[in-house]
Amino acid sequence: MAFGLGVVLGLGVAAVCTAAVRPELRASSGPGFLTEQGSFLRPLYDGVHFTPLLSVGDSIIPSDPDDELFLFFPKPAGIGIQSVGSGLAEVYVTHGTTWQDGVGSGRVSRLLLDQKSHDVLAADWIVDGVESFEGLSGGTLAATHEGFLLPQFFVGENSLQGPNHGVAAAVNVRSGVVAALPWLGHFRHEAMLFLPITNGRVIAILTESANAGQSELYMVQAESDTDFLAGRVQLFVLHADAPRDTPDTQLASMVKKTRPLTGKFVPVPGISVEGDANDPAAVVLGANAARALRFARLGDAAPDRRNSGAFYFADQGDEDWTDPVSGRPVSGDGRIYRLELDSFDPTIVRELRIVLDGDDADDLYRPCDLESDERGLMIQENPGRRGIHPSRILRFDFNTRRLEPLAECAERDPQGRLIPVGTGGVWRTTGIVDASDTFGAGTWLVSVQAPNDPSGFGSRGGAGQVLLMRTPTPGERAKAEKAKSKKKATTKTDDAAK
Repeated sequence: MAFGLGVVLGLGVAAVCTAAVRPELRASSGPGFLTEQGSFLRPLYDGVHFTPLLSVGDSIIPSDPDDELFLFFPKPAGIGIQSVGSGLAEVYVTHGTTWQDGVGSGRVSRLLLDQKSHDVLAADWIVDGVESFEGLSGGTLAATHEGFLLPQFFVGENSLQGPNHGVAAAVNVRSGVVAALPWLGHFRHEAMLFLPITNGRVIAILTESANAGQSELYMVQAESDTDFLAGRVQLFVLHADAPRDTPDTQLASMVKKTRPLTGKFVPVPGISVEGDANDPAAVVLGANAARALRFARLGDAAPDRRNSGAFYFADQGDEDWTDPVSGRPVSGDGRIYRLELDSFDPTIVRELRIVLDGDDADDLYRPCDLESDERGLMIQENPGRRGIHPSRILRFDFNTRRLEPLAECAERDPQGRLIPVGTGGVWRTTGIVDASDTFGAGTWLVSVQAPNDPSGFGSRGGAGQVLLMRTPTPGERAKAEKAKSKKKATTKTDDAAK
């Protein structure tokens, strides 16, 4: 029997469970496919290049004529990738569609790519809509490194409106079995991150995307992958140790760049709501009872590749949510945090600190999606029309501590012109994953949503695209910087001679 939250939600075991076994994707005998649409992203940094792979509305003819024609659906979001041998890779893409978009419930696309040509050789859906998921957001592929014997692609609903009421689910990418995981809580799921910090045990971090001031950070522990998938888990929520001589508000404003905090992940009490163990309010009441640290609007999380017990996470911020003590926004423009756990007891937070703060002179606005490698942190913004620029992809270099814009959405106005400088747009980059093991050093898979572009297939979900992004490797960057310095020195010499 599940313990902790399992007492609350364990009664609603697997409201969604489909087991339509999916055959292995096989490349068709014809040529591969690449979208004809231009890149939805434009580079802002020398050496950044894009290869558009699929755009919303693109179709792939199946190799078996009895199979269904594949269409790439709107709202591409989270991405997972794994090599499957013979120079091929499988890519998994969540689609955050809802019934309001006119294309049915959320889906997960499965794409077979050639690692050399980058062509899409075959495609289907491993979540095809019958599960009635609403607003799928991030996607996380977990395999042996994360403690799972069989690869699982984890997804979560970023909506409470559907019949599943904000559930997370596991998709077995080999068998096609889709199983809901209600013991992970019914709330607006944004991200799931697995931390390989203990032998055998599975530890996951969950971020909640909620209304401003109601967003919390969760941890789930299980003794094994089998226990995690069966509901034998314990759910915890983050509680911060208030600084000395500071009101214990349990608001994220207690954390400052100059004042990191310690804390602890505490068990979420088993609270039901009017006898309904699956009511989404149950986990909210449980977190309130545990006095959880509250953020503005949590986004994605990414591991610290240099420390298995640490990770980064994003808070998108909200100008209208203020600290009652100071009267200022808790986080207006958004923040990037780093949290380090104790190596012996992972419920103990050794340090929670701010890495980047949009309210404190950092060139950052509404960070949402994250990915990392050993050299830096990739950050995707979700500024909306209130931003002063289109949605960007930023890179925070761990060594130089510099924050560099790499790319931005190539959004256009109704007249087809690129939106002017100083104007925020509605396009956004929504997912990113390190693809260097599959496509070479400095490569990333990214997704873009263009909700006001009807060029997809006329749905209210708009257009979108999945692209391969190539960024300079450290050696290429050093060579470029050396060339720039040499050019500047030559220019100064020429000017002096004149």
